Amino acid sequence: MAVLLETSKGDIVVDLFTDDCPITTKNFLKLCKIKYYNNCIFYNVQPNFIVQTGDPSATGRGGNSLYGVLYGEQARFFEDEIRPHLKHKKKGVVAMASAGPNLNASQFY
Repeated sequence: MAVLLETSKGDIVVDLFTDDCPITTKNFLKLCKIKYYNNCIFYNVQPNFIVQTGDPSATGRGGNSLYGVLYGEQARFFEDEIRPHLKHKKKGVVAMASAGPNLNASQFY
């Protein structure tokens, strides 16, 4: 499964590992569906390395998971789904940006 992100700099296709990371991909897909990411800027841009987005406040400290949107602050984060066979081996690999272990919400890089 894949998602097309439309940006002011061009389109980005994000491949999703739905079998390996079902909670993470469900969160991402549902946030896309409710247009949570619309008008989010890439607030962390490191040329030739990384871009980060998914925080509506554009501070790097904001954002909610789908579960936080539905159930409030106590459900803002969800657990890591780290899989040893999934690696950042090429350009275009996307992952959740977290505030620490098991603190995933809406941000990704």
